[in-house]
Amino acid sequence: MWPPESLDVPIVWRAVSVVVPGWFAILFGRTLRAGQVPLIERIARVRASTLPSALCRYTRRLTAVWCAYFVIAALLPLTASLPFGGISALVWSGTIVLFVGEHRLRPRIFPSQDFPSLMQQVRDTWSVLRFGP
Repeated sequence: MWPPESLDVPIVWRAVSVVVPGWFAILFGRTLRAGQVPLIERIARVRASTLPSALCRYTRRLTAVWCAYFVIAALLPLTASLPFGGISALVWSGTIVLFVGEHRLRPRIFPSQDFPSLMQQVRDTWSVLRFGP
């Protein structure tokens, strides 16, 4: 019978909701160390091998924003009094808003740059995350 009676499913899901965003925070954060290429810059370089210095600074800041977001997302289940489903919906909604919102904002900040479509951005992000930073 699944799940085993000894397994407290709500606790397991709450743990997963802390571990996964925490892992993403580490993944993004470790690329912010000196001498490292920020994760967002790696994603941007999938389509353009050279980037203007202003865009490189932007990608570093954006990587830091994502890192901070994932730290908050990991801490939310530990501190919020919302039910698990509400926390999950909040985290997923925040992720989508941040991803899509930044994608729409970027061409306004860098009007002379060409950027991939939203779906291509998703594929580029997946290819970098899948093969590792």
